[in-house]
Amino acid sequence: MKNKKIKNKADPKLKSECKLRTESQLRSAVVSSVVKTLSDMAFIDAVEMPDPGEQIAFSHIIHIDIFEPKEGEIALFLPSECKKLIVENIYGEDWSTLHATEIDDCLLEILNVLTGNFLNEYCGKEARHNISLPELLFDDAKISGSNGFADFYFDAEGIPFRVSICFGNH
Repeated sequence: MKNKKIKNKADPKLKSECKLRTESQLRSAVVSSVVKTLSDMAFIDAVEMPDPGEQIAFSHIIHIDIFEPKEGEIALFLPSECKKLIVENIYGEDWSTLHATEIDDCLLEILNVLTGNFLNEYCGKEARHNISLPELLFDDAKISGSNGFADFYFDAEGIPFRVSICFGNH
């Protein structure tokens, strides 16, 4: 079952399109949105890193569908250490003192904001957004566009993680 759609509350006069961009522009938008989101929300320095050549172990996938201005998906593949770093930095508390719903909500909101930052960067702030509610997954087989994803690898203060995106023709 697909997630419920939510629309931004932007001006209805906003356009519902996103011009095709190059792979370089896609990479730039992804890197910029990841770095900005983690820095602004979790006070984490993240940098793009080359493909490690091996699978990065992850405990959960945080996933969101994009319906407009183009169809797509974004998935964060986070190892436990990375999730813990994000959540503890945002809450300012030890992971063990937080309730599971607080942890999940925090991680879901990170992807929600990251997606908004990506869409603004890649499509422009004048483009209308229509996205699903983010969800936690345990298996990447549940991601519908997994064969067409572009993978981007990052280092968050020594912890590698992956962002995968399938958007428009990329």
